[in-house]
Amino acid sequence: MQDLHNKMLVLSRIDVNIKYREMFLNHLNLLYQFIEKIEVNSSNESILLNARLVDDMFPLNIQAKIAANFALRGCCPLSGKEYKELEGDIDSFCELKAYVTSTIDYINQLSEPTLEQMNLNVKDTAGLNEISMPGPEYVSSFVLPNFFFHISMVYAIAKSNGVPVTKGDFDGIHQYPKGFSWET
Repeated sequence: MQDLHNKMLVLSRIDVNIKYREMFLNHLNLLYQFIEKIEVNSSNESILLNARLVDDMFPLNIQAKIAANFALRGCCPLSGKEYKELEGDIDSFCELKAYVTSTIDYINQLSEPTLEQMNLNVKDTAGLNEISMPGPEYVSSFVLPNFFFHISMVYAIAKSNGVPVTKGDFDGIHQYPKGFSWET
């Protein structure tokens, strides 16, 4: 059974690394649409952009920026480019959408990774921890979970501030009628 699990893990990592850029681009486009929905349903841009779930967590605008940066952290080193955070202020929804768009454009300009690049060790930091992992493990075990975590925080902050977001806004798949709740 363990052997089957290991084979499935290898296959899933291969699949992730074949499709990781597609996943980032798809979810960055969803994040852009998500930000537009938040903007339309915001009565006070500054308050919502700076809203946090709790005091020791980043606000919505920074959570979205970090998510975009994780897409770059995953794509750049595997395309032979050094990761560098994009320039840009994010003090408005317009600036935040521009940041996400710039990230999408940058990823689209990167070359496809070679097999050699996919097998390189990638060095990064996880909080205060220095890490070094083979490319496939780096993307599947570090970058993707963090990318989705920060998008989830954007969702949670928006939802907790009364924005009528749904799981469909997050994944682009689920659909619910307006006002739907499992609790009522």
